[in-house]
Amino acid sequence: MSVPEDLPVTRIRKLAEVPAFLAAMREFYDRLDERIAQHHPVCRNRGACCRFDEFGHDLFVTAAELACFLAERDLTEPGGESRTCPHQVSGSCRARQVRPMGCRIFFCESAGQGWQEALSESALAELRELHPRFSLPYAYVEWLGGLRRILA
Repeated sequence: MSVPEDLPVTRIRKLAEVPAFLAAMREFYDRLDERIAQHHPVCRNRGACCRFDEFGHDLFVTAAELACFLAERDLTEPGGESRTCPHQVSGSCRARQVRPMGCRIFFCESAGQGWQEALSESALAELRELHPRFSLPYAYVEWLGGLRRILA
């Protein structure tokens, strides 16, 4: 999957060093995690959804999420044409604290189907509002392609 050429890679890299931005993202993720916890979701697939081709879906992220993720120094670039998140190892996420919104909200259990879409939409709107606050052009891109671009 291709990533737009106008992905603001330079600005993303700079924001990964800005404490106020990282604090805003931590606050966003903390609020989101609290909202998710109210639904008592359970993960039973142990990382199957991180193998995108096998699971039959794609993960999309914002430029702000890429910048926050880039601040994590122990990153692994997706290998070749792999369609598996490089941070999923033996069913566990090695980047759990900075994992994107979509990773946090998605649960394949049937009980999750009633709340995930509305929460995704409201959280995405909140993320979108963070972009101009930190002079970051908004972008919404496929996860693995975005990772390849910012880590290149």
